[in-house]
Amino acid sequence: KNQALAFSGLGLAVVLLLAVNVFSNASFKSLQLDLTEGQLFTLSDGTRSVLNDIEEPIKIRLFFSKILGEQSPEHAVYFKRVKELLGQYVKLSDGKIDLRIYNPEPFSDAEDMASASGVKGVPINKNGDLGYFGLSAYNSTDDEGLIGFLSPDRETFLEYDMTKLIHSIAKPKKPVIGILSSLPMNGGMGPRSAQQPRWAIVDQLGEFFEILPLPREMLNVPKDVDILMLVHPKRLRPAMQYSIDQFALRGGRVIAFIDNNAEIAARPGPNAKTDPVSEFDPLLDAWGVNMVKGKVAGDIQTARRVNVQQGNKLETTSYVVWLSLLPENMAKNDVITGELQMINVGSAGILQAIEGAETTLTPLLQTSALSMEIESDLLTPRPDVVALFRNFVPTNKKMTLAARISGKAKTAFPDGPPEKVIDAEKALPQLKTSVSGINVIVVADTDILRDRLWVDR
Repeated sequence: KNQALAFSGLGLAVVLLLAVNVFSNASFKSLQLDLTEGQLFTLSDGTRSVLNDIEEPIKIRLFFSKILGEQSPEHAVYFKRVKELLGQYVKLSDGKIDLRIYNPEPFSDAEDMASASGVKGVPINKNGDLGYFGLSAYNSTDDEGLIGFLSPDRETFLEYDMTKLIHSIAKPKKPVIGILSSLPMNGGMGPRSAQQPRWAIVDQLGEFFEILPLPREMLNVPKDVDILMLVHPKRLRPAMQYSIDQFALRGGRVIAFIDNNAEIAARPGPNAKTDPVSEFDPLLDAWGVNMVKGKVAGDIQTARRVNVQQGNKLETTSYVVWLSLLPENMAKNDVITGELQMINVGSAGILQAIEGAETTLTPLLQTSALSMEIESDLLTPRPDVVALFRNFVPTNKKMTLAARISGKAKTAFPDGPPEKVIDAEKALPQLKTSVSGINVIVVADTDILRDRLWVDR
């Protein structure tokens, strides 16, 4: 299936990729595109860092058919942009990047080289001749990268794509991200025995990381995990909670998606009021953050408009717990959110710093001031969207939906490890406080990850 990411979805992808990537490698900080009036590229600090870290030569072959440029001025202009950008990469790499440009004319050696590299040709005339506009890259150990066709439609992300390509070759070993989730992120059988696809966010993360699924029955965080991603944690074994606690205190990078109303888990039945609620309080408390019990964030200003059946009529109203957050709702000075334009959330929880905690809670996503706390019980099993809107009484207070947690933290197990801790954990002395400050991001929403809020298929 072809998949196109919605604009808000792109924002989510960037949030996640940068969130965990900032933890694991500072090279992608502030990766962005600056288009000046003269349409010149100003390279980001992230790109400069990647180019400075190249340890061995990388050869880039840029293929562009002259005849394609003659028939499509748009592609000719874009080729010039690409060439100028790569020229800057060559200069900043101190000669580590070797750029060679080819004109793959029909039946030429250059065309054979382009085709063998995986660069895609497109028909450009009635004779069936193909035009090429792509590039391949490789290093001395045969690690390869490819952009099969450079489309002007993706011009906004050109620096991102180029830097990502070079980074993947310069650092071919991907960091390992362990994903522990009680939600069906990897797909499987859904209602009425329908096969559900894997969530798109898993594929997006797979471009940067080696994905290691972690079953809830595990007793510890594997030692090869570089970043730990928790999604709607529920019924974790005490040994696993202890392992997460120690992982964070040792400086391990954690991004946790928790929820008071995980909509995919809120299904009718006896567990309708318990399945949607994440179970993670002991660790949150140790990190100095609290998710307000039994409440979700409502916001009349950022509420999404939805269609609601009222009798025989279909009306449009604001669903005050489905929010489309804009730049004014995001931390402008944080690398994760500084350049994002929109992020959708669904019935998100509310985060607060615990009084007296030694950690620092820095908001990343917030509601507008026209917000209020809403009982999460009103949303299960089926919310009255119109009543929520009619009964909305805004306060003059912003609420935090996602935050970065840093600073000194204490263990959630002051009395020592629980029973059944594995030998690998027993061999390590228990940390009572963090070594040099924890590095954690907490997002009070799990629906933010679901395809329905950010992907167009």
